[in-house]
Amino acid sequence: MMLINDLSYLDNAPEQKLILGAASAYIEANASAGGSNSLAVTDTDLALKALGNGGSKVKGTGTALAIGDDPIADVYYDLQGFDKVKVKTRSLQGENLDLEIVKIIAIDRPNK
Repeated sequence: MMLINDLSYLDNAPEQKLILGAASAYIEANASAGGSNSLAVTDTDLALKALGNGGSKVKGTGTALAIGDDPIADVYYDLQGFDKVKVKTRSLQGENLDLEIVKIIAIDRPNK
């Protein structure tokens, strides 16, 4: 166990404030459908790549497909602290079909 006696040189950061140089990404897919011949499929992929200049790049895809009675397909995402964000959403709905695909690309440039 380590005991630190003097932390007076540290500053408190407000709980809801992003700290410089920090970024976060999240993607989630949900699907549901009822009936005897129903199908609900989800897939997510989120990849982080370090850039040579000290920044980072995130690429992600979320897919939700529901086929059957009362189909529901949703993709949720959250991107915080990024300097540049591009989001592309495609959706298709029918009587027994709901499809949503979300693609995200976000870049966090280094702070200088």
